[in-house]
Amino acid sequence: MIISTINLKGGVGKTTTAIALATAAKRDGKDVELYDTDPQSSASLWAMMAEESGDPLPFPVTPANVATVRIAGRKLKGDEDKWLFIDCPPNGRVMDEAADCSDLVVVPTTTGPADIVKTFETSETLGAKNVLYAILLTRIIPNTLSLKQSINELEERNASYFDVQVPSREALKNFFGNAFGEDLYGYEAVYEQLKESIKEDEETYGAN
Repeated sequence: MIISTINLKGGVGKTTTAIALATAAKRDGKDVELYDTDPQSSASLWAMMAEESGDPLPFPVTPANVATVRIAGRKLKGDEDKWLFIDCPPNGRVMDEAADCSDLVVVPTTTGPADIVKTFETSETLGAKNVLYAILLTRIIPNTLSLKQSINELEERNASYFDVQVPSREALKNFFGNAFGEDLYGYEAVYEQLKESIKEDEETYGAN
């Protein structure tokens, strides 16, 4: 399986989402790898710092480019045992390649107005290419007007989105450079819904 985290806007939690979901998949017994295709190398720096601190990530993080992503797409799309997570930059050929080869694209976003606008641009682009995607609301504060408005807009636009959200937690911000502990701060529920979405898509359209 290939899962990419994509959003045309930066700073929405793509790297955190990729690493947390990869961690959940590893704990689920999957053979996991993460490709870092972002020039900022956030995922690679995270892995390096975790290794140096003696708290390594439970899966390899590999720098990747358009060619390596395309090769992975030919080999791993639809593979139920090997799971590849791709942390993408907000634009460029490698982002397009990752979207094309993914079994599912996760579109992380906060409820901030600027983030939501770019998220809908992202979802429209993915939808036009018939890419299976789901928007993930992150850093949410429960029972707030901004959360309610964001969910209402998702429904009005008939956008695909996760029923579960990732809450805003100060501790989550501090995990950069460390492996996750027992608590995945809601990402475990996101992973379970992600698996179900892929299964439903395969049952509807047939495995790739």
